[in-house]
Amino acid sequence: MPLFLKTDCPPDMPDNLLSLTNQAIERLQAKLLDHVVIRDAPKGLYAPALAQCFIQAHLRRMLMFVEGGYAEFRAGRPLMTEMATRAIYENIAVFCDYSTKLQALCEAGDYAGLSDLTNKYTFATRFPPLLESGGSNSKATQILNQIDKMDKRVETYREAYEHLSDIVHPNGLGAVIYFGKHDDKVMTFHPQGAMPERAMQALTTAATLLLTVYSELDAMEKSLDALTESSELG
Repeated sequence: MPLFLKTDCPPDMPDNLLSLTNQAIERLQAKLLDHVVIRDAPKGLYAPALAQCFIQAHLRRMLMFVEGGYAEFRAGRPLMTEMATRAIYENIAVFCDYSTKLQALCEAGDYAGLSDLTNKYTFATRFPPLLESGGSNSKATQILNQIDKMDKRVETYREAYEHLSDIVHPNGLGAVIYFGKHDDKVMTFHPQGAMPERAMQALTTAATLLLTVYSELDAMEKSLDALTESSELG
């Protein structure tokens, strides 16, 4: 059954885009694996399997934010939906950044580079105690740099992310303006927000970006397959 319905979407969203978005969600769900086999091979040849582990974890993360944001909205907590939507933008930016670099390394046949890339992205952190133990190579990329890369691919990507950030942070858009409406005399507060439908429309818009995720996943799988085949032939 499709996750999103026409009534969930922004009024100007085409029906075919809604259908494609639901299909992308279903296809990504079908890509989930319970296990990834790490082949008993020289260390360099572990790289494709390690990459699959990264991919599997992040597919689950993105789908959980989509499904969780939807569930929170239905439970009457649209602000939680806004938080999930913002996280989707971040995760897609990281996933696509990783994909671009992975494809280039696979094309070059660089097993060691792919292994280093995957280790860096898998264990990336900005938490000081972990950085002390993991070294500078484990420092996560500034997320705004990855958001800006996506902004070159998807118009208004950063604008949408910044809007969501202002709502998620305890600023005006995420507090008084989010819950209250006034008529110059009385401020009336609404338990689910003054415009709760905004949260679902933003989530649906973010979910359309899963079409990009599916395209990147397909490209990564082909690159990893080609790299594995070349190693077996060699």
